[in-house]
Amino acid sequence: MKQLTSAERKKKLSHAFWDNIIDENQLVELIDGNINSLPFFYKKIIYSRLLSTFDWYTLLKLVPEKLLEDILADDVLERLYPKELKEKYTYARSVLFK
Repeated sequence: MKQLTSAERKKKLSHAFWDNIIDENQLVELIDGNINSLPFFYKKIIYSRLLSTFDWYTLLKLVPEKLLEDILADDVLERLYPKELKEKYTYARSVLFK
């Protein structure tokens, strides 16, 4: 699968957070695991927004593989709406992390 360039990642992430003032560079740093938090944003809110915004294959291009388990955690999935979206990612987690 072709990975996204840094500019493409920033552009996609800025689209996901169009309604918030967020520095794309900091967002990329958070997703890459280089920083632990952003002002006024919890990781779980960011993760649930990513799951709600992007399809699975785009997510795989955006986030490092090591982060998938955190993104698919119960407390993140509980925030998802509609129910079918939550079920989709619960199933993906069960396949990936048996």
